[in-house]
Amino acid sequence: MALSRLARWSIMGRKGYNDPLITVVKLSGILQAFSGPARAPQARRLLNIDRVEKWFARAFAKDLRPAAVAITINSPGGSAAQAELIYLLIRRLSKKTGIPVFTFAEDVAASGGYWLMCAGDKAYALDASLVGSIGVISATFGAVETAHRLGLERRVYTAGEAKLQLDPFLHVTPEQEARLRDLMDDLHASFKDRVREARGDRLAAGRDDELFSGRAWTGRQALKLGLIDGLGEMRNVMQEEYGDKARFLLCSEPPQPRITDLFGLGSLLRGSGASSSAAAEGWGGGGGGLLELLTSTTMGEEAYYAAARSAMEAAMDEAEQRALWARFKVG
Repeated sequence: MALSRLARWSIMGRKGYNDPLITVVKLSGILQAFSGPARAPQARRLLNIDRVEKWFARAFAKDLRPAAVAITINSPGGSAAQAELIYLLIRRLSKKTGIPVFTFAEDVAASGGYWLMCAGDKAYALDASLVGSIGVISATFGAVETAHRLGLERRVYTAGEAKLQLDPFLHVTPEQEARLRDLMDDLHASFKDRVREARGDRLAAGRDDELFSGRAWTGRQALKLGLIDGLGEMRNVMQEEYGDKARFLLCSEPPQPRITDLFGLGSLLRGSGASSSAAAEGWGGGGGGLLELLTSTTMGEEAYYAAARSAMEAAMDEAEQRALWARFKVG
């Protein structure tokens, strides 16, 4: 009990100790697994269970005694598996702790982004938000005639008749298309089941053909269809629910740049076989790591351009993260 009080006091301070605390998790990006470095600029544009699990552990921490968890969502979708993993994590933590969850669409919460919206006990959007797109898509291309004109012959060998699927340099067979549609229909059924389970009788009755057509809706349209519970921005809605004294704490990752992130050289260092610690030592004049990389004659012009691009991306990402961090600090 003493540790619990100390943890809350360290966040809220003495004067605000008894004010309602709303922990905030911001989910922004495409749903996709990522196996690269966690601090890589591209990793910040993706949503996956590995990245967000620690955020929700903070948001649902009992020691902080949050009144609710607010999740803002800005995602056009992506991996159905990652959407389901994050959804299940949120619902499991909410059930375990008894802390209610509110989800908020920002620019877009479509497809897998709407799957995440369903994790809220209540869901909200802005008038101009795009919400829904409850469907499944698979996009590819065909270059059969192009390969033929270039005199290219595609040679593919498989063990298992269904191993080859929709090769862009081969004609699609009716059997291959039927197998793909079977997979997509099953994923669509899972998506629809999740929406029905989450929204229940709040969904507009007798309008399944519209609801599950894959269309995206504005916030006002989504409200009429029962896809959300109301219109509003996160802070205003949560203060209406918990009073004007409600305070907000962002639990998404704070900006903690490394020196290699700042200069956009993290991926180059890893590619060259130098470790992060070795890179840091290079700055101390030890003759290895980053200094060696910068003075290497084998680095090449392309690598310098890549480093510059990465530096710009890292700087922009860092500025965005710091702005968000300042916006959602307790206060």
